[in-house]
Formats: sequence, structure tokens, C-alpha cells
Amino acid sequence: MEYKLLDVRNRGKAKCEPGWNWRPGALVDYDLWYAVQGSGVMIINSEVFPIRKGACFLVHPGDTPSAEQHPDDRLTVIYIHFKLSHRTGNPDAHRMSKLMQERVVYFSEVYEPERLLHQLLDTSQHPDEWSAEEFDCIGKQLLIHRQRCLEQQLSSRGSPLTTKQRQAVRQVMRTIQEEGWQGRPYEELADLVGLSHAYLAKLFKVYTGRSMKEYMTEMRLERAKHLLSESSMNVSQVADAMGYSSVYLFSKQFKRYTGLPPSAFQRHHAKARPHR
Repeated sequence: MEYKLLDVRNRGKAKCEPGWNWRPGALVDYDLWYAVQGSGVMIINSEVFPIRKGACFLVHPGDTPSAEQHPDDRLTVIYIHFKLSHRTGNPDAHRMSKLMQERVVYFSEVYEPERLLHQLLDTSQHPDEWSAEEFDCIGKQLLIHRQRCLEQQLSSRGSPLTTKQRQAVRQVMRTIQEEGWQGRPYEELADLVGLSHAYLAKLFKVYTGRSMKEYMTEMRLERAKHLLSESSMNVSQVADAMGYSSVYLFSKQFKRYTGLPPSAFQRHHAKARPHR
């Protein structure tokens, strides 16, 4: 992106004092304002938003925000101010505008946004020639993560699954991705998220539109594609490594998945040199 997030050296993390409120007037820069814990109310340009753990606000220049905390549930907040530089007529304008337009996103899973926010805070601890680039890169990561979470929330509003059920399926998907076809049996995957195998299979199908077996096969063949294109292994070796009983069965499934037999797929990709 030809847009750059500029650090204006105004950021921190604070536990709000009893009686705290925030009325800064019209802002002159952007403010990423995140609730680590506590509750309250934020008003931006007369629009009222609840504050709760995981609420990530993006207040724009010219906005007139105000916030108050619940007296019995004091806030701890992270705030990071920045400016945005860009070229006039930039082709990335639409994409960047999309990242910036939503005033608040409520994270249900807070580990990743809080990790990025703390990294942004840390860039001021030891300033050097890379600090500005680091601030820009991490800030964009956070904005992209924020947008993806928003889009996921919007797409799941009509879903018959609860947030807890979707989280369970996503955890199983991550485990399958990380462990590949050699991963755990279905029963162990179900135990991992505290569900029965049959119930997990049902939720998985509703959430992904595929069975767990189909998803595992996809991950297995994705690994096979990687080995064929980025290792010195031949088709027979890859079939054996992926646990297929015959090269014929591997080739048939691979062609159904990719549209090419494994030998043709391998010819279309430059051979990688073996690691030494």
C-alpha cells in the first residue's frame, strides 16, 4: 500500500482513575482506542457505542468523541495516535478507506489484537532507524485483522452456530492445518474441544460446507502440492510420504483436486534444490 501510518508519539496503556471521563474535543489525528478490561459508553459524533473488553475503536480526525466508564467496572485502555500519509489519486484509496471506515469492532478473541497493540506500544521503547517502518507494518496488520474480524462477524450473523461453536470448529481446523493428514483421529479432535465426534462432525459440516474427511483430504493434497513443487521428491515418494497405498490412488485423487496429474503439476513448477 502507498499509504503509511505515521507515529505521532502519543500512545500508552492506562487503568482509568475513579471518576475518569474522556472529552478531548475534535481530534487532529487518528486514535486506536482499545478496552483491555472494564465497561462504559463511548459517543462518537452523537453515535453511542458500548465499551466492553475487546472493543477496538478507530476515532478519526475531526471526530468529537467522549467516553465514560462504569463506576464499578473501571476501564483499562490502550490508546495509539497516528496520522496517515498518502499520494493523491492513489489506487489503494478504496482498500485503505475500507480498513479505516468502521468506528468500532468488538473482538471475541483478544489474543492477536492485544499482541499487536502491545507491539505497537513497544516500538517507542528503543527507537532506531527501523522504528517508523515497524510502526507502519504492525499498525497495518492490526487494521487488517480488525477488518477481517468485522467481515467474519457480518457473514456469520445468519449462521445457526453460536460463537462458541464456531470457535470450536476453527480450533479443529487449525489443528488439522498444523498437523496435516498425520494428525489426530477424529475422536481426539473432538476431545480437544470437548465435544462428541458425531456432534463435532455436524458442526463442522454446517460451518464449512465440507465434512472433516474432505477437509483433511484437502490439507493432505495441499501438502503434496508443496512437496512436488518445492522439494526434490518424485511422485512415488510423495505418494508414500502422504500415506497413500498406491501411486495410482494418489494420482487419481490429486488430479480430481487440482485438475492435473501429479507428474504434470510437478513439470509446471520449477524444481527446488535440496536443502543442504
